[in-house]
Amino acid sequence: MAKDIVERFAERIKTVREQKKITQVALAEKIGIQSTYLSDLENAKKEPCLRVLELLSTGLETSLSKLFQDL
Repeated sequence: MAKDIVERFAERIKTVREQKKITQVALAEKIGIQSTYLSDLENAKKEPCLRVLELLSTGLETSLSKLFQDL
């Protein structure tokens, strides 16, 4: 079965974060969210709201369009 967009987005966030060599804790602190929430996002246990999407793109220093590209 194909992965849904939540799973694919979760993988994208984790991949980009790891490419930038940022820990979950460091990214969470940088953007003002709990590291457990970030973990849930990266494991597709939770879906981010628009505000958190903006925070993630800012914290990862990438555009929202790049985060969603080809999902």
